[in-house]
Amino acid sequence: MISFGVGVVIPAAGSGERFGGSTPKQYYKILGKPLFLYAVDRFASFPWVKKIALVVDNIDKVNAILQETGFSHIQKIKLVKGESTRHRSIRAGLQELEKLSIEDLKVVVVHDGVRPLIPTSLVIQLCDAANVHGAAGAVRPLISTVLSTSADQFLDASLDRSTHVASETPQAFQFSVLTSAYCKCTQDELDHGTECLQLVLRHMGIRAKLITGPEDLWKITLKKDLYTAVSCIREINNDVCIISSEETSAVKMLEENLISKVAVVKRVVGVLDSSQYHDNKQKTFNTVILFHMHEINQDEQLLDFAALLNTEKQGLIIHIIDNAKIDGMQSMSVYNLHRSGRTMAHHYEKLHKGVVVIHCVNANEDQQLVDLVITLIQADPTTFTGQTFFFF
Repeated sequence: MISFGVGVVIPAAGSGERFGGSTPKQYYKILGKPLFLYAVDRFASFPWVKKIALVVDNIDKVNAILQETGFSHIQKIKLVKGESTRHRSIRAGLQELEKLSIEDLKVVVVHDGVRPLIPTSLVIQLCDAANVHGAAGAVRPLISTVLSTSADQFLDASLDRSTHVASETPQAFQFSVLTSAYCKCTQDELDHGTECLQLVLRHMGIRAKLITGPEDLWKITLKKDLYTAVSCIREINNDVCIISSEETSAVKMLEENLISKVAVVKRVVGVLDSSQYHDNKQKTFNTVILFHMHEINQDEQLLDFAALLNTEKQGLIIHIIDNAKIDGMQSMSVYNLHRSGRTMAHHYEKLHKGVVVIHCVNANEDQQLVDLVITLIQADPTTFTGQTFFFF
């Protein structure tokens, strides 16, 4: 754990020319939340982060967003007016942190506001390395070969990918090192430069420690990147509980397939003791999958597992009914089964959950069932709520 104070500068004042459209990309909503808030939320949750200089194009607009979303760490945020270039905006954020004279502030982290995924372990590694070496940066292996071209667009040389890496954020620096480097910047560097690690190398003589980060350090640059962001954010926010009265091949297969696709998977086999969840000390889940060996009593089911649900996150309640083992479905029309599913969806609205009911008539379609459940979990919970599916 970090034992010293850390400040953060998040530049989020860009116009997003490559992204296109009239709305800067940092304000685009992903799963109902402005993009820049994912980075802000993450850093604000770290207890050793003392202050975040959030550099934006419109302070009033961002302040209103923070108020409307009920941002819980508002005391950690200092809104700073962005300037004309990336380096000038970062310098403005650093200057605000300097004015605050924060006690024990040894390291400052710079992170782009349009990079929503921030691994905790990587941030800790970078801060520790910066505290020892003066600077540290996250990198990734190059995917494409980089070519050097002439002014008239003819090939001059091809770089060896094995000796080059892609610079990413977050980056971390001793606070005094980065502020001193910006004090020595030329006007040309402030106007055209983008790389903080290069600044401390050029002006302070400090070679940054480079740490290879995971593949999800990418930056949202083009509109197509939003689709990847939605999928990745939904995965890291999805905590799933599978409940079944007995062990089955479908339950085991579902758990195995979900492990790599969601943040948490818990499997409960047997009678659920929901009383243990009422003290709020147990893990809660935004998605719950129930395997039924009998028809659903809606009121009882709500009481049985409502305490497991994280009602602050959207998610799904998926009821899987094994009709191959029961006779309940034979007495109901398809219309009544659909109506029953929609009624349950209405009941769960107050818990911010969608509801899907799956009736399995053929007991030998485990993989198809697993594939369907995973598709439902990865989709927007509002897309399929109230729907009833049948496996014959």
